[in-house]
Amino acid sequence: MAKIKNIEFNNFRNFQNFKSSFDDKLNILFGDNGCGKTNILEGISLIAKGRGIRNSNIANFIKKEEDNFLIKNNLEIQKNNYDIKIFADYKNDKFKKVIKINDDLSKDSLDFINQSISYLIFTPEMERLFQASPSYRRNFIDRLIFTSKNNYNNLINKYKKFLLERIKLLQANSFDNDWLNNIEREICKLGLEIYHLRYEQVNYINNDLNDLKIDHNFQFKVELEIKDDFFNNEINIEKYLFSLKDSRNYDKHYGGTKFGPHRSDIISIINEDFDASLLSTGQQKTVVLMILLAQCNYLVNDKKINPILLFDEIGSHLDRHNRQILLDMINRFEIQFFLTGTDKNLFSFVSTNAKFYNITSI
Repeated sequence: MAKIKNIEFNNFRNFQNFKSSFDDKLNILFGDNGCGKTNILEGISLIAKGRGIRNSNIANFIKKEEDNFLIKNNLEIQKNNYDIKIFADYKNDKFKKVIKINDDLSKDSLDFINQSISYLIFTPEMERLFQASPSYRRNFIDRLIFTSKNNYNNLINKYKKFLLERIKLLQANSFDNDWLNNIEREICKLGLEIYHLRYEQVNYINNDLNDLKIDHNFQFKVELEIKDDFFNNEINIEKYLFSLKDSRNYDKHYGGTKFGPHRSDIISIINEDFDASLLSTGQQKTVVLMILLAQCNYLVNDKKINPILLFDEIGSHLDRHNRQILLDMINRFEIQFFLTGTDKNLFSFVSTNAKFYNITSI
């Protein structure tokens, strides 16, 4: 179980110097738009693998007219404390994120931290999740998978790499047919694994939503589905390989790959009747919070993983249904929360003890 005890920024985003300790349970950051609330959540999220909740270029972390940034924090894992330092290293004309754990740069230390910390994230853009592009919804589900499988991004990146290599070969004047066959076989193996993990993830959420109905009066009945005719036809590796070979001319002409999990969509059926894209912004937020509640329940109870929740600008569109779900998360799970909003009064419904931070006054 990981908890962020404190954090310190030097030349990170809009902060020249910022330092704060945090509560083990509920932390609420409030203040005007642009004061840096999201930047604090981003700095916290950088402790784990990846480029944070915004997936930003590393160079963008550095405060304007400065050479580098430094994030220092104390992370508690199973009652042991670890000093973390995060900064940028400039090599081969680009910045790379560097993490030191107790001044150790070893892969074993980094792997230990990555395996010990997991984030569940809400951003304002998710309020329109079901009106966004299919790729946004795929990324949403992939992030949920990543919360319990921290090597999942390697799988996605390898799959994308082979897709790109295949197209380059197809569009070349000549190529080694055996090499193309090998690439397509790798695409099939990786693609089937991605399909399988996404299908599992959707089922976990649906099952946990159903279980949570026992003591939670949800506004909607929500059922997630993978929309992909190729996947729904119960594909196997032989059929996948045949389809890739059969579509080579088409893919060469259009510069893409016609079949695979990169073409899938994730949809949500409401009350067994209509798609969630027809809901209002506030209602879509309800569905997203239901999904995050179900995922949190799955992580804590099934995977024995206690995630840290980073919910940015969660204070808007908090009707009674959304407040109920958020309160259920806070009261149900012994995990650490970081919530942001423009006004302290937006969180007056929180009955448990909370630590408030006025970021505007910093």
